[in-house]
Amino acid sequence: MRKHVVILGAGYGGVSAAKRLAKLAKKSPEIEITLIDKYPTHNLITELHEVAGNRILPEDLQISLNRLFESTKVNVLQDKINEIDFDSKTLSSDEHIYEYDYLILGAGSQPADYGVEGVKENAFTLWSIDDAKKINEHIKNCFQKAQCESDPQRRRELLSFVVAGGGFTGVEMVGELITWFDELSKQYGIPRKDVDLYLVEGLDRILPNLKDELVDKALEYLKKKNVEVKTGSFITAVNENSVVLQNDVEISTNTVIWTCGVKGAEIVEELELEKDKSERLIVNEYLQLTDYPEVFAIGDNSAAPWADEDTLPALVESAMQTGECAANNVYSEITGKEKENIEAALHGVMVSIGGDFAVADVTGLSLKGRPAMLLKHLVNMHYLFNIGGIKEGFSLIDEYIHDQASHKGLVSQLFSFFSATSRSLWLVPLRIFVGIMWLYEGYTKVRDGWLLSGDYLVSGASSSPIGDYAVGWYVWLNEAIIFKFPLFFQIVVTLSMIGIGISLIFGLFASLGALGSVGFSINFLLAGQYAHWSSEYPGHFSPLFWFLFASIALIGSGRSFGLDYYVLPWLKKIIWRRPKNKESHLKEVVSKK
Repeated sequence: MRKHVVILGAGYGGVSAAKRLAKLAKKSPEIEITLIDKYPTHNLITELHEVAGNRILPEDLQISLNRLFESTKVNVLQDKINEIDFDSKTLSSDEHIYEYDYLILGAGSQPADYGVEGVKENAFTLWSIDDAKKINEHIKNCFQKAQCESDPQRRRELLSFVVAGGGFTGVEMVGELITWFDELSKQYGIPRKDVDLYLVEGLDRILPNLKDELVDKALEYLKKKNVEVKTGSFITAVNENSVVLQNDVEISTNTVIWTCGVKGAEIVEELELEKDKSERLIVNEYLQLTDYPEVFAIGDNSAAPWADEDTLPALVESAMQTGECAANNVYSEITGKEKENIEAALHGVMVSIGGDFAVADVTGLSLKGRPAMLLKHLVNMHYLFNIGGIKEGFSLIDEYIHDQASHKGLVSQLFSFFSATSRSLWLVPLRIFVGIMWLYEGYTKVRDGWLLSGDYLVSGASSSPIGDYAVGWYVWLNEAIIFKFPLFFQIVVTLSMIGIGISLIFGLFASLGALGSVGFSINFLLAGQYAHWSSEYPGHFSPLFWFLFASIALIGSGRSFGLDYYVLPWLKKIIWRRPKNKESHLKEVVSKK
């Protein structure tokens, strides 16, 4: 008899459960697996701050569920479940009813406002891609309005931003805003000092799950970036144009981003079952509901028992491990095997603060700065490979590297070098090799005296550029112009070769160096130093041809492990400066109704 296993929710726990159960039941035709989610994608919600802070696009956080499960026995359905009837073992949406024999409940969570006045009406939450998009658009709108605002109080409200909550999400959101505000200030001509950024935490310290030394490093970095961190005072009200703290301090602002915690999803919150204070379902050591053992709760829906009678914290790693444990136990229930206790092994936490700084506590190892940032990226890529498998894992990693390849931080710049769009990375060895050849060619000419005596380019000389296979008009051009000023052209040729060599080796103005190499290659072909091709050996061309086409391929290669990556953007800013008084001129044509 076939057993229908329904997994509700395609978050980190749901996807992990589906992947694990599909693997276990691959050769079990009696097990049917259905994954239901209101979205057609698996959304990487731990990186929502990067969308809100304008580092990546919303679609960069969305992975098609069909793509993940197309080659497995998991059926993917997009639907919003409104009701669960445990007695009849059914799930109901507006249009459908789904029956199950076993249910893995991973419906996720929702922001918790803790009853604070005005949060729902006046604050932005950060718990979905739609949330992140709204924050992104709102912040851009604030800067645009402030650009033309003449009222000092109104301008202050527009340029003051409050992130409520000093946990992982809040600190990561602040980190993204630090970088983005620098760019927005330049874009809209607003002095950076006019923009205020607050991080408000009711507890006495931010990042309560981290070691003191890492918290201190995070605080040091935030203060260095002029973030005003307020701890030890809870928010009591969020108004339309301000936020009020417990000690009656009021901050004028139009932007409050609420990251103060989460609770179980609405559908779980409505269930009349035993739950903890965060609306998570109480489960046994196998992740089963006491009254309905065919139902397993995972991730943020599960108050899973942990060490010292505590419950597992709401972390991605917790969701993944509970998802896999539930899948193992469902399979064991169906096949008559012994179930396993949930024995989660959490390896640590990592918090990014912008694109170039992070703090991490992983398996007892404390990291800060770029090493921690790099580790966070590696962990993200490891997760993508796990859910993608051999079929999609490498493609997902390649897309992740491309998405993260930006100019916002050294670590991201390294990703830019390895991005699939930076194919010139693979030209770096060729660029350096060709550069060395030109540099050596220039050196030999200096050694042989090309800078001192003008008798090397004269027609008939042993080192004359004219060979046995020279083109007629090219010979005439040399004799009519170049041979009349031999020392001058010798100096030009020698210094040009040295310059091309240095340019290609260091990737400095590499496009010019490559074009110079192309020019010299064509010059040598016209000079006829080698036969263009051999009639005796069909298909044997002059060795200069490979040099010519190699040089063409090197155009633009200086941005990969070359100085062009830094020099060209700097020159662009110097040459194409922002016009002075641009913002003040704009105010002359903008007025309020």
